[in-house]
Amino acid sequence: MTSQDITYTTRDGESFDGRLSLPDGGGAAPGILMITAIFGVDDEMKELADAWAADGFVVSTPDIFWRQQPGPTADMEVAFARYGAFDQEQGMKDIEDLMADLKARPECNGKIGVLGFCFGGLYAHLAAARLGANAAGSFHGTRIGECLNEMPGPDCQVSFHFGDQDHVVPNEEVAAIKAAYASHPNAEIAAYAGAGHNFAMPYKDGYDEAACTTSRAAVLAAFNKMK
Repeated sequence: MTSQDITYTTRDGESFDGRLSLPDGGGAAPGILMITAIFGVDDEMKELADAWAADGFVVSTPDIFWRQQPGPTADMEVAFARYGAFDQEQGMKDIEDLMADLKARPECNGKIGVLGFCFGGLYAHLAAARLGANAAGSFHGTRIGECLNEMPGPDCQVSFHFGDQDHVVPNEEVAAIKAAYASHPNAEIAAYAGAGHNFAMPYKDGYDEAACTTSRAAVLAAFNKMK
């Protein structure tokens, strides 16, 4: 796979940065729009994006916090401040533009999955519900429970994964998400015993190799249906 820094342009002519990871081989492949955790496009997210590209996807990883404070950060105060300042409605407009950018790229076959880590989980859910994403995946996604009145169509592949020891996403919220998706024919909502927050992020203290491996395989199976 190969990767490169890119610049996106919004519908209003504003520009911001991100990264594009491309799979090996010719021909068009499905796209993944990756919405990062609150730390932004850091080395961990770059490695994760590249791994998805190696699995055969065109991966677009935008600096989603460019309107608040651009760039990656390891400073928890900065990370939570821009998380708190993030405007959901404006963010969804940016995500719609990002999906259009990815879909228009010649390397993309026109199908888009949105993959969210932590903060990004809500936006994977909403991109499927509001914007018609072909697939939605999430690892320990936060705040999804706030928007369960909006649901993706039945053809959307959904694969959301949580830890049952996650202090950020309580079991009650996971139960509500499971209930909301219970009748969806292509949704898998899973929780892993003993796993906490950040279980799918190998550079974080909460990393759980077994939960990460199992959940990633499930999301990959769902996203492969776009091929």
